[in-house]
Amino acid sequence: MRHTLTSFARNLVAGLRLALFLPVTRLAFRIDLAQLVFLFVFSALIDVGGDWLRAGDDREFSLLGFGTELYSGALLLLVSAILALLWRQRTLALAIPVIAMASVPLAQALNFLLPLAKGGSFAFELVGMFGGTLFQLWMVLILVRSVAVAFAPPPPRVWLQAICGGLLLAAPIWLSSSFAPNDPWWQAPGAPTMAPDGMSAGSEAVLATQAVLLDHVLSDIADERPAATDLYFVGFSPYGRDDGFHLDVDAAQKVMDERWGTTDRSLLLVNSPQTLLTTPFATITNLRETLNEIGAAIDPEDDVVMLYLTSPGGKGSRLTADLPPLSLVELTPPGLRQLLDDAGIKWRIIVVSACYSGGFIEPLKDDHTLIVTSSRAEQAPPGCGRAGESTVFGEAFFQQGMGTAASFAAAFEVAKLRVAEREKGAKLAPPSEPQWWIGPEMADKLSGLRRGGPASGVMTRFIAPRHGAFLRAANSSRRLTLLPRTATMRCRSPSTCR
Repeated sequence: MRHTLTSFARNLVAGLRLALFLPVTRLAFRIDLAQLVFLFVFSALIDVGGDWLRAGDDREFSLLGFGTELYSGALLLLVSAILALLWRQRTLALAIPVIAMASVPLAQALNFLLPLAKGGSFAFELVGMFGGTLFQLWMVLILVRSVAVAFAPPPPRVWLQAICGGLLLAAPIWLSSSFAPNDPWWQAPGAPTMAPDGMSAGSEAVLATQAVLLDHVLSDIADERPAATDLYFVGFSPYGRDDGFHLDVDAAQKVMDERWGTTDRSLLLVNSPQTLLTTPFATITNLRETLNEIGAAIDPEDDVVMLYLTSPGGKGSRLTADLPPLSLVELTPPGLRQLLDDAGIKWRIIVVSACYSGGFIEPLKDDHTLIVTSSRAEQAPPGCGRAGESTVFGEAFFQQGMGTAASFAAAFEVAKLRVAEREKGAKLAPPSEPQWWIGPEMADKLSGLRRGGPASGVMTRFIAPRHGAFLRAANSSRRLTLLPRTATMRCRSPSTCR
């Protein structure tokens, strides 16, 4: 055992030199089955610790992480065996996985730790913008060098073969999530575990059911009522790797139905392994169909449509969309505006809970729109990307705000205060600073919309002054054109908009 532990330590030192591109040879590694097992266990322990850090408070241990470890280990052994047969060096079947697994612990650890680091320096900004790409490039270079070092003796074109072998070993980094799960060892409460009966989002039964589901929910949308202003609600949750976002939008719908009278005028579009057979997918196509159907059902001059968008998001103001094995298009502010314009929806309330969600304001604002976001455009809120943190604003705005307050402005003030208190109490920085923007005509429109009983979504009709021109999009393939318009109202908070 002492000899095995000494060899294990020697392998880690040699692997560190390889990962840092320092001189190292095959003789620096101890290659045998015992080392393969020790290195596999060591790699798994790093993943266990990293997933524990990422999961946040109230985390729950999941044995599904063991399946992910076995899957990645089996792929490494399989590809190594294929390379050994192709290049007629049978020792590569064991040498490549040992050297590669001894070399990646540093990259593994940094992949978990860097996103948790706090700082405002230029270096941290670069990590936030390019960290994922740089990490993948580093991993590819480590694998290429591992193959090169594993040869004994090295062939004449060693680096050409090493590059080919390294790219083949790295293929699962990009492709594995398309056909296999990537479950963590620790999950936040409510995180998805497994699709019903092991079904995949891409299976024929699910896709066939999805077509029926969308038709069914759209046919149940009630038409507008004469002499009354109706409020319609659409929840859109496109990130399927954490059911916290699904639960967040589901809770928001319940509040709007029970407190603001959107029953029979609300629906959800959700990506989640748990709702493959019960709820339509949150895709751009389904959102377009939904908004077109609602646009045909409402009185466009009077009724109001509210959208709640929740996702990890990211810089560039895109809503992250993920539901393996499907390849999904991410929703952007210009794309959302185009969908609303095409559907003929004039009065719009848009609530966005996502990283950098303030970036939705500028492209979407007009005289007839209210926009509420969970953070500023240039700043990610604390814990951004994890459902346990990213859905804090949604809970505060809908359950604590819309569920108790008598107006949208009051609900935002409640949510803003709750989020600030929570971040201050937990010493989270930088603050997320939720944003509010409302056009002048929408401010007048909402002055008559108040929470009540079952008919709380009803307002008496009134004639509002109409003026100005709007941002228009000729079609989905053209850029938005800014046309002249009259001044719009800028509000630092709802309390300044009367």
